[in-house]
Amino acid sequence: METRRLEYFVRIVDAGSISRAAQDLGLAQPALSQQLAILEQDVKAQLLHRSRQGVTPTAAGRQFYRQAQIILRQVAEARSLVTAAEESLAGTVSVGFPNSAAAILCLPLIARLNAEHPQIELQITEGYSAVLTGMAQKGQLDMSVLYQETPPPGMTTTGLWVEDLLLVSPPGAALGDRVPLNTVARVPMIVPSPANSTRIALDKCLGEQGLSANVTLQADSLVTLKKAVQQGMGHTILPWPAVAEEVEKGLLAAASFDDAPLHRTVALCTPDAVPPSPARDRVAATIRAIAAEALATGRNLGMRRAA
Repeated sequence: METRRLEYFVRIVDAGSISRAAQDLGLAQPALSQQLAILEQDVKAQLLHRSRQGVTPTAAGRQFYRQAQIILRQVAEARSLVTAAEESLAGTVSVGFPNSAAAILCLPLIARLNAEHPQIELQITEGYSAVLTGMAQKGQLDMSVLYQETPPPGMTTTGLWVEDLLLVSPPGAALGDRVPLNTVARVPMIVPSPANSTRIALDKCLGEQGLSANVTLQADSLVTLKKAVQQGMGHTILPWPAVAEEVEKGLLAAASFDDAPLHRTVALCTPDAVPPSPARDRVAATIRAIAAEALATGRNLGMRRAA
């Protein structure tokens, strides 16, 4: 039974005339009469008495009229709830991305929200994980993708993926696809400063094996690191998302370490002090979905699902 036929019936009873109801609804009278006939056939009862003066409901029609009003009111309320839910998916959501994770997540997030929830306004900040952590803890970000093994104080984390850190070299270095960790003690290394998450992971792994990197330059700039390596100034340590485009174009080479667990966890972190909202929850869910899709492709070297 279609709700529009219930609405037609209620309008006919309220108008007391099929012709007046048809005029109010903008329908031809024969078409409205046909809809009424279908409805009476559906309920297997005569709903209206017809006369020259108009129409009046039968006993069955009066009962049906009351129930039809209830049903139509419930349908209207359900539509209002859906509309309110959609309208609540609005507002500004600020998100932080480390540079390499942004290469996987940022553009797909923008495209998906623009297509599905254009009323959500994104504010995106790219930077180093340590800086983004501080911003999130101060409430300057609604959420941030961070390199975190454990939740920072005052934040809740959801693991997105684990990524290996790779030895990134000039394309003519000919080191192969897999190298031992002690390679970084032999070749000139261009690395971030000690506070950087990549450097922290590298120094920890080297320390466990009694090694140290042959550092010739420190640079806290992803662009500078990659350009310096491209020009043959040395080698660096980066995850696949940060160098995928250059490796695929032959501008850089990347090798995994075959004897060391040199990796880090990429997590979505939300400050506990930031009040939840439908818009924020939708952005977080979209980020998680995009991360899962990126893993499912299998094209990202050294990336795997977080535990």
